[in-house]
Amino acid sequence: MKKEQTTNSFKRPFGVYLSIAILLIFTIIFVAKGNYEFLTYTLTIGILIWVIAKTDKIFHYPQIAKIGFAVWLLLHFLGGSIKIGATRLYDFMLIPILGEPLNIFRYDQFMHAFCYFVFIFFVYAIVNGSLKEKANKWIIAFIIILIAEGIGAVNEIIELSTVVFFNSQGVGNYFNNALDLVFNFIGACIGAWIILRKRNR
Repeated sequence: MKKEQTTNSFKRPFGVYLSIAILLIFTIIFVAKGNYEFLTYTLTIGILIWVIAKTDKIFHYPQIAKIGFAVWLLLHFLGGSIKIGATRLYDFMLIPILGEPLNIFRYDQFMHAFCYFVFIFFVYAIVNGSLKEKANKWIIAFIIILIAEGIGAVNEIIELSTVVFFNSQGVGNYFNNALDLVFNFIGACIGAWIILRKRNR
């Protein structure tokens, strides 16, 4: 029993420690490059990591959430610091499905979908304690997707602040903003589908 508890105590914070390490490394890189737009993100993400670490013992976030968050964080910072030719990775077209003005499917859109696929597991862990065992699965999906979309809207406000305070245009135009919310929704829906399948079992 003691060995099992030790193993669980090791697994639980691993994703958080990994996220902290990634955050510190890229904070140093962004300071050296003078990338103030992404330094804003390091501050807000640092607060988010602290909240996750403090609340993990309460909500017992699954490994897919914590490890997924660390993977997203690494890909997020790479997207803002790496260029393919003259194109920033975040603006790079992965699959040319639609051209101007939508520009689908870009790395940025993949990242939004992946991010909220991960975040839906955090959201579910938080609200799960308040759900009845036989609660309607569609109501559960509606609630957690709506919360995830709300978090996405807050993220868009943070992106707006980088435009206002640093005169940065890296976050894109209206279409980019709207598509961010669309791909947030897609990622959250995929995550919710996996959660509900597991819950039904």
